[in-house]
Amino acid sequence: MRTAAALLVLVLLLFLNPAVVAAAPPAARMDLAVLLWESAGAVPFAAGGAFSDVARNDDGATAAAWCREAGLLLGTGDGRFSPDRPLTREELAVALRRYARILGRDTFLPAGAAECNDYADISPWADDSLYWACDAGVLNWSEGGRLDSGGTLTLAQLQAVLEDFLAR
Repeated sequence: MRTAAALLVLVLLLFLNPAVVAAAPPAARMDLAVLLWESAGAVPFAAGGAFSDVARNDDGATAAAWCREAGLLLGTGDGRFSPDRPLTREELAVALRRYARILGRDTFLPAGAAECNDYADISPWADDSLYWACDAGVLNWSEGGRLDSGGTLTLAQLQAVLEDFLAR
């Protein structure tokens, strides 16, 4: 888990030096959990036992437990969270659509609202959410009419997406 000061330095470097963007590591699943939890006011929550691969004293343990309880991030199977695994665009889309429902926002996706060139690559559990996120402007379409379901974002990109989502 990255500290707030380290995040600030990374964001400043990205904006000051575009070459760093290409070398920036992808945001991790735990980064999203922490950002979502903080956006909800970093509410006190019991950190223990939500996932077998997140110890109570791990950075972000409270955020991961809160996200699971809120139904935003349910894990990667077999009771694991995979906190350091790069966050995919489809995972982000699912979490943001679930969060939009909690916030009372419209998450309806009309039939035929979107069509992409890489539909076969989208996981069945993420299909509607990824279309919703791109159709609603929460996530940008990738080049060539692609949803790029397995693509990743840098931490700065994730923060920008979440900031824009919350401002809507």
